[in-house]
Amino acid sequence: METTELRKEMMDLWKNTFHDSDAYINLVFDTYFNIEYIEYYEENGKLISALLGIPYYFGNGKNRIQGLYLCGLATLSEYRHKGIMGKLISNICEKAQEKGLSFAFLIPASDMLRIYYSSKGFENAMYVVEDRYTDIHNFDKDYRSILNREDERIRIIKTKYYENLHAEILSEDNQDVIENIVDFIKKSEWCDNNYSTLMHDEKDCLAIIKENHISGGNILTCRNTDGAITGVLFSTFDDRKRITIPKIFYKDNCSYFKLLDKIKQLYPDSSMSVICFPEETERRALWSPAYKASASDSGVPGGAYGVAERVYDVNRHARPYGMLKVLDYREILKFLANDRSDCKFSILVKEVINEKTALKCDVKDGNTIFSEVPTEDITSFTNNPNITILSKRDLSEILFRKKDSNSLIMEALGIPRLSLNMALLLD
Repeated sequence: METTELRKEMMDLWKNTFHDSDAYINLVFDTYFNIEYIEYYEENGKLISALLGIPYYFGNGKNRIQGLYLCGLATLSEYRHKGIMGKLISNICEKAQEKGLSFAFLIPASDMLRIYYSSKGFENAMYVVEDRYTDIHNFDKDYRSILNREDERIRIIKTKYYENLHAEILSEDNQDVIENIVDFIKKSEWCDNNYSTLMHDEKDCLAIIKENHISGGNILTCRNTDGAITGVLFSTFDDRKRITIPKIFYKDNCSYFKLLDKIKQLYPDSSMSVICFPEETERRALWSPAYKASASDSGVPGGAYGVAERVYDVNRHARPYGMLKVLDYREILKFLANDRSDCKFSILVKEVINEKTALKCDVKDGNTIFSEVPTEDITSFTNNPNITILSKRDLSEILFRKKDSNSLIMEALGIPRLSLNMALLLD
C-alpha cells in the first residue's frame, strides 16, 4: 500500500476503533507517522489491522535507554481473534530490536487487553499512585499546615516565597510561554530527575501541550517574582467534571501546592485525582478504622472497645499502568547496573540467546560482565548459592515488580527493581 494511502487508511481505522476527534488523530499522525515504525495487514487492498510505533528515551540525565511505544493497535471487528494483531506485534518487536531499541511498551485500555498483551510477552512494568481529593479539599490550608511544622525562620522564608508565587492558565496562542514550558519540562526530565522516566523532546512537548488543549484540559504555570517558571501542571476533565492531574512538574513543594490550589480555585466544586509515580512519594496515609471486639458485658455499644486507624504505604496501592516486553536483555541489565551501582548479583538467564545457549550476567560496582553458557552446562550452576537461574519471563517479572516488594527480592536475590516511569503519552 502506498504511504499516503496507508496513512489515510490508518487514520480511518483509528477513528472507527477509538472514536477520537479528528483534531486528535491529525495531531498523532502529523507528529509521529513514520513508515519505519508502522506495521499493518491488508487484504485485497483493504486495511484490516495496523499499529503505530513511537521511539522514546527513558533515563535520569546520566543514564539512558530507548524503547518503542506501541499505540493505535486496531483491527476491524470482523477480523479479530484470528491472530493478525499478534503477528503485527511480533513484527514490530523484531523491527525495533534490529534498530537497536531495548524494549517495546504500551498502555492497555482494559484488564482484558492486559491479559492479551501478557500472552504476547509483555509484563506490568510501569506503575502509578493516585491521590484522590474531595471537592472540599483546601490545598492552601494543606500547605500552610505543613509549613507550621518548620522552624520559625524557615517557615517565614517559605511562606513569603509561597505567597509571592503566581499561577495562571496557559493561553493556547502564547508561544513565548509555550517555549518556556518546553524548556522547563525538558530540563526536569533530562537533567533534574533522580529516577528514570520517559524523556520528552521538543516535538513531544509541543504535541502533549496541543493534545491537552484538544482534549479540553488546562495547563497551568507557576512563576516566581523573577518571572521564571517553577512549575507546570497538566489537567484533564471527565464527563462528570472531575479533575485529573496526569502530571505536575515542579521545582519545590511551594510551587506544587500553589498549582493545586489554583486549579481548585478554578473548579471549586470538583473532586480531584493527582497521578504520580511510586518514586515520587514516600508518604503514608490513613486507610480505614479497624474495630476490635470486646466482651459482651463490657458495656461498650456494638461490642467494640476501641478504634485504631490503619496506616498504609501508598506504594502498596500503586496500580499497573504500562506494560513492557524486553527485546535486548543485555542493554536492560547494563542500564540497571548503571542506575544502581551499589548492587551486586550474578544471574543466568535461559532462552535469551537461543535454545542451546544461556546468558550469564555478573553485576558489580555499576559494571556488567556477560558470558554465554551452553544449555547442557546449566545444571552445574544449580547448587551454586551465588548464582540465580531464571527464565526470561522470571527476570522480567523480578525487574519490573511493584515497589513494595523491593526489600524482599533485594534481600533474597540482590536484584533491584528497575523503575521506568512515564506520563503524558498520547494514550
